This record gives sequence, structure tokens and C-alpha cells, in this order.
Amino acid sequence: MTFNPQIPSWGKDFSENYINELLSYHSWLSTTGIKTGLISPKNNQFIWDEFIVHSLYFYKIVNDLNILSQNIFDLGTGGGIPGIPFGIVSDQEITLVDIKQKRIFELERLISVQKLSNITAIKEDAEILIKNNDHTIFLMRCYIPHSSLVNLLEKNIENNKQNTFIVSSNADTVNNLEDMFHVKQEKFLINNDEYRYIDVITVK
Repeated sequence: MTFNPQIPSWGKDFSENYINELLSYHSWLSTTGIKTGLISPKNNQFIWDEFIVHSLYFYKIVNDLNILSQNIFDLGTGGGIPGIPFGIVSDQEITLVDIKQKRIFELERLISVQKLSNITAIKEDAEILIKNNDHTIFLMRCYIPHSSLVNLLEKNIENNKQNTFIVSSNADTVNNLEDMFHVKQEKFLINNDEYRYIDVITVK
């Protein structure tokens, strides 16, 4: 497959000025990211579409909601997805969170080399952050099982926190969660003919 790094029309207003930075991150993912196990081996087009473009939609959602002033944590960030593309196109401070120190070391090197001064990386347990933060945005790019997601959201309720969760999902997630939470599902075209879903979840 030929690598064709196009930005969809919905992302051009906020990302075209950062195309070189996004391509540099793509290059890092396709080399260091794979070599160090941050992502599994993928071709260049997959990395661009699924890890870069998909991540940009997280920024679009937060920007459209006009909640950029809140704390933003990227939970289970792995190779910095979606937090790094989000941070590249935004001045917003982003905290990348992962439970594995090895991943954090690699991300800290990338942040230093690319001079991403608005992005930090920390080793922490996601449930602890959810418990201890209020009026915070939590990003989760990796789709997690419904039961695990409900467990995280219920802990948020138990601790009386007013947080927003922006989660990569599938078409059926809204039906499974809307009895307990406010859920707005975003459907977007990721390339010429494939759609993806992201849910915005808050407590009722």
C-alpha cells in the first residue's frame, strides 16, 4: 500500500500547519514505536489512518465542546495515542498515562527530541487518576470491553466526580450505556470509505 498522508476535510482547519510534526511522529511510531513494542507491526498507511487521523478527531471533539481549559489525561496511552497528535495540533497541556515504565521512558525521549513542551508522560494507574480528579477529560483511544468501561464509569460516580470520558467505541456502545450516562456518539470518516466511532460520556 502506498502511504498517502492526507488530512480529512474535518481536520484541515487545525492540522495543516502541523503536518511536518505529525509526519515526524508517524515516522517515530513506524520505527521506534514498533521496535520497542509500543505498537505492533503495522504498515505506514494503517499507522497514519488509525493512529494519527483517528487521534485528531479526539481533538476535534474537545475543541467543539469548548472544554480545552480542563485537565486532559490520555489513559493507557501506549505509543502516545491519541495524546501526542492531540498535543501537536493544540496548545493544551496533555498528560500521557501508562502503567508500564518502559513506555513512559520512550515517550519522554520523544517529547524531549520533538520539543513537545505541552505534553508530559507519567506512570500511573488509571483508576487512581479517575478517583482523584474532578472536572477532567479522560481520553481512551484503545477500545476496551464494555464491562471494563462500565466499571471505570461507576467508580467515577461512586467518587462523586464530574469527569468527561472520550472513548473509542463501536456502533453499539450508546445502547449499552445510555441508561446510566449521557452519551453522545461521534461517527466520522477516517479515510475514503471507513467510519469510526468515538463516544463522549458524562454522568447523568
